[in-house]
Amino acid sequence: QEPHAMQPCFQLSLAERVGGLWASLHKDAALAISRDVVHYLRSLAFALDDDLVSHPLLKKLRLARILAPCDMPADTVRMSSFFELADERGRKCVRQLVHPTEDRPAYSLSIASLLGAGVIGLRAGQSILWPDEDGALDDLRVFRVENRPGPFARLRSGKG
Repeated sequence: QEPHAMQPCFQLSLAERVGGLWASLHKDAALAISRDVVHYLRSLAFALDDDLVSHPLLKKLRLARILAPCDMPADTVRMSSFFELADERGRKCVRQLVHPTEDRPAYSLSIASLLGAGVIGLRAGQSILWPDEDGALDDLRVFRVENRPGPFARLRSGKG
């Protein structure tokens, strides 16, 4: 190595690079987050041990429109929402976005997971590129969203 060769003064982690790439690709995305959970989501992102979840979640919070709970579109994924989701390989699933706890039903999806952080703020019909566990971007599409208690059995059973 030459003695005068330039050395980078810092190197970005994979999570920082993925988060930056994601933000560049989605700077005009119509994401909406309820004002009543913004502080919670930021605190959660800073507390997570998984940078691949926290960096993109923080970028998403910076890009999203922050709305009063009463102004949130009814078909927006938020905490406790049930939603139908598909990835670019066509795999579909129905999940409920929940707070990170150890005791939760099999159909639940923690907001502290990579996929959970990816879906919050999306509306039915929207798709985004979101990193998978390996850091590769995957195309995620939300098909349906339910935010009222009660009718979720229809979504989980495939009826409705």
